[in-house]
Amino acid sequence: MKSDISGFPEFLPNEQIAFNSVMDAIRHHFELYGFVPMDTPAVERIETLLAKGNDSEIYGLYRLADENSKKSLGLRFDLTVPFARYVASHHGNMIFPHKRYQIAPVWRGERPQFGRYRQFYQCDVDIIGEEELSLEHDAEIVKLITETLRDLNIPEFSTKINNRKLLTGFLKHIIVGEKAEERIIECMRLIDKMEKMSVDEFWSDISLLKVSEKDSTKLKSFLDVDKRGKNDEILKMLKPLNFNEEFNAGVSELANVLDLLKKFDIEDRYVRISTKLARGLSYYTGIVFETVFDDVKDIGSIAGGGRYDDLTSKISADNKFVGVGASIGISRLVPKLIERGLLNCDKSATAQLLVTVQNRNFIGSYMKLSGKFRKLGIKTETYLQNKSLGAQIGYASRKGIKYVLIANDVELLDNKAIIRNLETKEQHVIRTKYMGKEVVSLLR
Repeated sequence: MKSDISGFPEFLPNEQIAFNSVMDAIRHHFELYGFVPMDTPAVERIETLLAKGNDSEIYGLYRLADENSKKSLGLRFDLTVPFARYVASHHGNMIFPHKRYQIAPVWRGERPQFGRYRQFYQCDVDIIGEEELSLEHDAEIVKLITETLRDLNIPEFSTKINNRKLLTGFLKHIIVGEKAEERIIECMRLIDKMEKMSVDEFWSDISLLKVSEKDSTKLKSFLDVDKRGKNDEILKMLKPLNFNEEFNAGVSELANVLDLLKKFDIEDRYVRISTKLARGLSYYTGIVFETVFDDVKDIGSIAGGGRYDDLTSKISADNKFVGVGASIGISRLVPKLIERGLLNCDKSATAQLLVTVQNRNFIGSYMKLSGKFRKLGIKTETYLQNKSLGAQIGYASRKGIKYVLIANDVELLDNKAIIRNLETKEQHVIRTKYMGKEVVSLLR
């Protein structure tokens, strides 16, 4: 992967083909579950973007012809804000629950580093309900993400799962008194980034929030609950605590989703309770989850998402839309798979077959022959440069094209040709006048 401008990556052809293959596999899984595609403009009004983001993240657009023009449009920094605006605008023509996916680039004004770019693709999937949405949809989203990643043949992974109500309910139990709400929000922020901080730094910042030593001990025990055993054992420990209604609701929802995942045939090894999982400050309101590699530590999360109680209120107050969604970080995932040799990057071509040209006086016949293969659904390239047969075969080999068709003028007139498998060196003579299923099966 190369880039002339920091944070704006670009792939070589073999890498782009590999990237597209992963993207196509994700799209295939989304559609297997009945999600429909959608697209939104790359730009939104600044006031729409600011409903969820902050000005430092947003790339503003100016009218190039007018130096005095004010910034009114910006590049989208995620796919959720445009989706919220889309739902607010078009809900009268939508059928709920609405299941949508979008795979598209976004732009963020961040400091670039490995795994974090200024331009990157998101693979978003969401289920939106009008007024309400059952917890079965939360479990379905987790199942979809699990099965999609599992079928990509990537390293072992697992999904950390929590409920924001459980976490905020606990914090309301230990943080009370003056400016409690502000201190709770700051504590959530610290918990959200605690894995990026040293242990001493984290607890030093917690103490600044006027959390007593006794309550800090309670917080540590709570955040380390994932070390207490399996999910069932953790739930048995959480259920009797009964701190407040919000906490109890969070425990109940978490238990229900985990039970549903078992019924949906998702094994326990794929999903683990993590009470320290926060995923942002205020966007998520219920179930939250984040998927990470078990043994690859330098990449961060590869997918994540959760439940949100109100998608559109900051854009339109007309209706309440409840949703649950997830995003797969394909721009973070694919370079790591390429780096570790886990993604096949041998091909620099999309063609399955190269039709070689031995006699340029018969170029029309070679092109018609290529057309026949294409009508059979076989991706075919015709070699049009004036090169030797050996050079043409070498070209196919370097690009990773598996098959070549070889025919001289005599063979063309006799409706015959040779198909050579460059990997096995096997050759088959075919009749070119009446090509059908036997040729298709030969090339696959």
